[in-house]
Formats: sequence, structure tokens, C-alpha cells
Amino acid sequence: MPVTFFALLVLFAMSMAALTIWALSAFGAMTILPILIVVALVLRWGLGHVPYDDRQA
Repeated sequence: MPVTFFALLVLFAMSMAALTIWALSAFGAMTILPILIVVALVLRWGLGHVPYDDRQA
């Protein structure tokens, strides 16, 4: 993994954490929590394991 990619990944994670904290303080947990749950579920679905398929097309 290149250093620049790792640095950008860390910067992205810190930015999202700061944005989440700001949104929680500005809008409240009952508004932001469902959005965070949906985002987490979409990320889990998107990054899920895809079984290998070696059938002929």
C-alpha cells in the first residue's frame, strides 16, 4: 500500500469522524443515527465477499 494512499485513508477517516461529531451536536442523535446505520449497512453490502465464479460465459 503506497504511503500517499494510507495517508489519504487516515485523513478521510479523521474527516468523517469530525463530520459525524459535528452532525451529532448540530442535529441530534435521533436524526443522525439512522443515517449512520444506513451508511454502515451499504458499506457492509458493498465491501462484502463475492464468491468466485469460474463458469464459462
